[in-house]
Amino acid sequence: MTEDLGSRKRLPEALADTLQEEILELAPGDRLPTEAEIAGRFDVSRTVVRETARLLVQRGLVTVKPGRGMTVAEFDGRLIADQYALLLRLSQGTFEQLQEIRLVLEVEMAVFAAARRTDRHLIAMREANQRLAAADQERGEFLDADLAFHEIVAEASGNPFFALVIRPINGFLREAYRKGPGYSVEACHTVQEHVEIAEAISAGDPSRARFATENHLRRIMRHSDRLLSGEAESARTN
Repeated sequence: MTEDLGSRKRLPEALADTLQEEILELAPGDRLPTEAEIAGRFDVSRTVVRETARLLVQRGLVTVKPGRGMTVAEFDGRLIADQYALLLRLSQGTFEQLQEIRLVLEVEMAVFAAARRTDRHLIAMREANQRLAAADQERGEFLDADLAFHEIVAEASGNPFFALVIRPINGFLREAYRKGPGYSVEACHTVQEHVEIAEAISAGDPSRARFATENHLRRIMRHSDRLLSGEAESARTN
């Protein structure tokens, strides 16, 4: 790999792709060769190496610290989730359409969780529901516990792609609920429905988990206007 005028713009990306394959074979915290070592190995300038490092940081593969150079990052998909969250915000989709995505994904996610959950997941779900029940429904800790529960179910599914999808959706929901004063109106239903989902997953009953999750999400879909607009008086009469 040599540097020339015709390839200068593409060279950092090509080098990043090459190093990426090597990084994927390493463990988080492992140190990569120094800037000078990489430059010498690939016969490129240090400027190219620095740009390559920037690209690898953007991909979430490495961290760069003064005096330590590049080290392999703990890859958790957070950057992907952040980008997905931005796409959701910039899209022309509606809140109701987002709930349709949740219905498709989370119902089956709960089914997998009922079959694959571990004791650790069951403890985490129970703790999240305890925080939910104890939290002030008007404050942020209730919303945090609400969304955390869904992320735990995603993890319990045993499929890491569910967590990658659910996390940015939750980020979108967090903003929507905070801006809409009606979220707390439905809080008591959320508490009970989360308990029912957790109990079904704990029992290892996929059919019951599917029913409980679908019931929860369809209730949100039915009352989406209330959740976002805060029609508290209407909620109390229904």
